Amino acid sequence: MKSRNSKFSITIGLIAIFLSACNGQLTTEPTATISPSSTLPPTTLPTATTTATATVTPTETTIPQPGTLAFASCSESKCAIYSIDNDGSVLTKLTSDMVYIFNPLWSPDSTKIVFSACPTGNIQCSDGNFDIFTISFDGSQLVNLTNNPSEDRNPDWSPDGKKIVFNSNRSGNHEIYSINADGTELKRLTNNTRDDMDPKWSPNGSRIVYETTKNLSTGGWYYEICVMNSDGTEQKELIEGVSPLWAPDGTHIAFSGADDNISDIFMIEPDGTGLKNLINNPTDEFDFSWSPDSKLIAFATNRDYNAEIYILCVDCEGNQQINITNSDTNDQKPSWSPDGTQIAFLSEDTLCVMNADGSQKMCFDIKASGTIDWKP
Repeated sequence: MKSRNSKFSITIGLIAIFLSACNGQLTTEPTATISPSSTLPPTTLPTATTTATATVTPTETTIPQPGTLAFASCSESKCAIYSIDNDGSVLTKLTSDMVYIFNPLWSPDSTKIVFSACPTGNIQCSDGNFDIFTISFDGSQLVNLTNNPSEDRNPDWSPDGKKIVFNSNRSGNHEIYSINADGTELKRLTNNTRDDMDPKWSPNGSRIVYETTKNLSTGGWYYEICVMNSDGTEQKELIEGVSPLWAPDGTHIAFSGADDNISDIFMIEPDGTGLKNLINNPTDEFDFSWSPDSKLIAFATNRDYNAEIYILCVDCEGNQQINITNSDTNDQKPSWSPDGTQIAFLSEDTLCVMNADGSQKMCFDIKASGTIDWKP
């Protein structure tokens, strides 16, 4: 019988072999040069790879191809949503400039992007007027779905693309709401005296995970991970933590929790059982992203003084983890491609893409902030 440790080597090894076969297909702008690096053994830390910087120029809008990324780019007091191919070949500005933009996410059918934005106001957006918007993949049909003088944030698509869930403080404190993708049938899902935020649909669309604030008897507050049915019924508190994220197969929820005041990544089953600390490291870990097969998690950590991106095996004994960036810059916000072969991330505030083993890293000459989302 194979050990659980060997499962980790097999999983990473298969990815490495597959990516090695695909490396020859990775193309760049004519002005960009990439020095290929060999695929690394799964049990050794990769050495730093040569990074190519591609200069990208906005082009005529085309139908997004597999590998297209959506992201927000901000400078001074303005932000906009862009899309770009994973080789840097097609950069498209999709929205006009707004004050703040957060959480751009492709719809399941790849025809729209949802995001939260403060469309007008000063650089601090002091009036707190964030709305939920959608825009078509080609930059047409910008729609303000909520259009309310409140703070509407953290949108997430239902798996069938028919609804969007988000949090809003329009009732005084933040509550979870759902709305049809065309802006009709707004429904309040939670009704609590505390703040309920950051909702995420389960992969099968039946449940929603979110975080809620809880008051301490000694003063102050903390966050609790909760789940409920998609219609708001059967709300259940699971455990203290923030930033819940469903595994793509729906069997677990990863979240950020504190162990001895150090931020680690944990996972738990949706019924509240099977709690596991995936990290157990005396440094802070953050910005985690599941691989499409739910076997690996990419995350950022400051254990190397600057932020680096690591990969961990979820089911392996010994909390095995591999550094896949190993650079002198702060690398964070990893996001897996839908086929699991690549990871997009931010190096400082520059958008980059690399193979899932850390090889063939390529950075684009454009600034990005917050969520990076791959076209399904």
